[in-house]
Amino acid sequence: MKLLLSIAGILILAWLALWATNTGILVFSAESKIPVTRDCHYFIGVSVVKRLAPLADRCPLVRSVGS
Repeated sequence: MKLLLSIAGILILAWLALWATNTGILVFSAESKIPVTRDCHYFIGVSVVKRLAPLADRCPLVRSVGS
């Protein structure tokens, strides 16, 4: 039981750290309608943010997505 609670606590702390630093984790990526770009969808906090990655074969796994 203690192991389960400590794993949950670590996950919550990691989520809060990512949210506080405006760092997103890649959820989904696909080719966009604009040539040589990709649509990258990042999970940050409680929402998914969409960003374009120009001239990229793939999107970075972790990226700063805040303003």
